[in-house]
Amino acid sequence: MFKGTNLIEKQFYSTDDVLDKNIRNSLLQAISGLAANAFNDEIRSFTLGDFSIILMTQVLSDPNQINNPSYTPSFQDTLLMFCICEKNTDESAIQKGMADALFQFQNRYSLNDIYAKKKKKFSNFTKRLDNIFKDLILKSEDRFKLLF
Repeated sequence: MFKGTNLIEKQFYSTDDVLDKNIRNSLLQAISGLAANAFNDEIRSFTLGDFSIILMTQVLSDPNQINNPSYTPSFQDTLLMFCICEKNTDESAIQKGMADALFQFQNRYSLNDIYAKKKKKFSNFTKRLDNIFKDLILKSEDRFKLLF
């Protein structure tokens, strides 16, 4: 997510109780903004019901401000990635995958592409997400089925 817009959305499992995208995006931005602005900190994860929400952010530099010596990136210049998973999922494994995904995303797309927020440009990145999270996207019962 960048400046309130989901650049990429990948859902590995469907669920009946999916929160409306706009509400979910607003909630995550508000929580991240509160942590950054009120506490000068970053929320890495929190739990709601049976789910954990894991967040990872990366501050970007506006390509139109690179030559401006007084420019300082702000909270609005933050690339936010989140994963919603079952509460008992290994958070460190998810965070490792998220760090890799953010790294690959920033290497694949220019700052100009990201700031333009053209969703179609990023659509092929979902294949990389499949590859990055390939071992984690299987539920435990699905992993067991693959053994036999």
